[in-house]
Amino acid sequence: MRTAAIVCLAAAAGAWTLGGCELAADRPAVMKAPTQAVSELVLPTEKTGPTVTEKDFVMNWLVLGPITFGESDFGGGHQQPAADHAFLKGEGNLDGSQPAPPGAAWQEKRFAGNGQDGQVDLDALYNGAEHAAAYAVAWLKCPREVRDAKLCVGSDDYIKVWINGKLVHTYKTERRAGTPDQDVVGGIRLNQGYNRVVVKCVDVVLGWNFYFRLSGAEGRPIAVQAVAGTK
Repeated sequence: MRTAAIVCLAAAAGAWTLGGCELAADRPAVMKAPTQAVSELVLPTEKTGPTVTEKDFVMNWLVLGPITFGESDFGGGHQQPAADHAFLKGEGNLDGSQPAPPGAAWQEKRFAGNGQDGQVDLDALYNGAEHAAAYAVAWLKCPREVRDAKLCVGSDDYIKVWINGKLVHTYKTERRAGTPDQDVVGGIRLNQGYNRVVVKCVDVVLGWNFYFRLSGAEGRPIAVQAVAGTK
C-alpha cells in the first residue's frame, strides 16, 4: 500500500490509471494540433436530412503531387498495380513534413468543386498530368468519438484511404470516371479531436479527381466546415 501511495503521488498529473493510480508515463501520444488543412465535423442529428450538399465534402487538403510514372511502369493498360505502389515510405502516415519527390511539391489547397459538388480536381491542379499519383492529407476535428460512420468516396482513377494510419478502403478494379459516393464503407471509427485522413489518388489517363465525405450510420451526412485561419 505504501508503494502504491508513492506511485500515486509521483504521477499526480497523469491521465491513465493502474491500480487506482494515474501514471503519466503510460499516457499515449496525443496528436499535435495541426495548422494546415483542418476542418471541423458537424455530426448529424435526428433532424438532419438525407440530402447531400457541397458542405458535406472535405475540400481543404494538403496535397503532394504530381508523382509521375511511365506508361508501362505498372504493366500498361489499366495499370492497377500503381494503386498498391508506395510512392512514399509510410504513405498512410503522411503529414506534410516528408520531403517531396523530384517534380512534386506540397501545397495547401481549398478546392472549389469545379462545377461538381465535392470534386477535388487534381487534373486542373496539375495541368492535365497523366500517369501520375498524388497524396492528399486532411485533419478532421470530431466533437466526440464515433464508431460507426460511413466513408463515401469516388475517384478517377484509383484511390486508397487511410484514417488515423489505418487503411480503410482501396479501389483499383479498373479505370473509371469519378463521381460522388461510388464506394461506401461502413464501420469507420473517428476519434474525439483530430483525425488524420490520407488519400492516394492515381491517374492513368484523362480525368483525375476524387470525392471524400462521411456520413452517420443511418446515412445522414456529416457536415464539414473549414477552421478559421486555414486557406
